[in-house]
Amino acid sequence: MELSDMIQLGIILSTAGALFFTVRNFRKQLQLNFFAEYTKRYQEIILNFPRTITEEDFNIDNLSVEEKDKTLRYMRVYFDLCSEEYFLWQSKDISEKVWLEWESGIKYAMSRPAFNQSWEIIGAHTTYYKDFSLFIESITTQETK
Repeated sequence: MELSDMIQLGIILSTAGALFFTVRNFRKQLQLNFFAEYTKRYQEIILNFPRTITEEDFNIDNLSVEEKDKTLRYMRVYFDLCSEEYFLWQSKDISEKVWLEWESGIKYAMSRPAFNQSWEIIGAHTTYYKDFSLFIESITTQETK
């Protein structure tokens, strides 16, 4: 192998290495942006719930008509977000680590009366895809045992 061939090979390998690291860093940045966007959506939903939403004695029927309507609208948005997260996990578009974090949050939320009450109302009037509905039903079934 001549010197010029070795130089060309070195340039090719350096370029390939730089491209590999650039793509890897770009992918990581996209994942972080994606996660941040879902976190932002979640925070907006939570900020629009009543302050007492996670209390054990919360009853959605004790809210004023306006507050109940607002809460149910944001609950629908919350369940839509959860169904997207579940779909992304099933499609293997997110890592298991991210899914386990989201799943933990969903399970905690569904352990609270407000979320169960809202699921009963919203689930009866909204069609979510079967696997997500079964997932939520399995959580609510576990919580009531």
